[in-house]
Amino acid sequence: MTNEESRKKLSPIMKQFTKEYPLDFNGTEAYLRASAKVGGKTTQRKTASVQASKLLKLPKVKEMVEAYVQEQLGPLEKDLLGNVKFWIEIRNDTEARPADRLKASEMLAKYRSMFVEKKDLTVTASVQIVDDV
Repeated sequence: MTNEESRKKLSPIMKQFTKEYPLDFNGTEAYLRASAKVGGKTTQRKTASVQASKLLKLPKVKEMVEAYVQEQLGPLEKDLLGNVKFWIEIRNDTEARPADRLKASEMLAKYRSMFVEKKDLTVTASVQIVDDV
């Protein structure tokens, strides 16, 4: 069965969820975006969290998310997404050391461009104008 055939067996919200989830691997946010795009309606955050959890337990949804990632991303991006998944696992692991959880949160924030690094550069050069007319 091809990816397209598998996708046809999913409901519209499930199909959209499989496209939204790989963007940030946040089930609640993915479900909120998917429900807005498919139904055009606003879903409560708690409802979205519950529904996303249910969808992520379905083997066909897991399979389609992985297939979508494989189709859409190149090898370097797949490595990056592997890192993102790892950082999310560490950040959410209540047994992990606080320093590790903080570093994982920092790496995720940098990945999502939440920090802007400001660098001051000083140039010590002179300008020479040459008139060759």
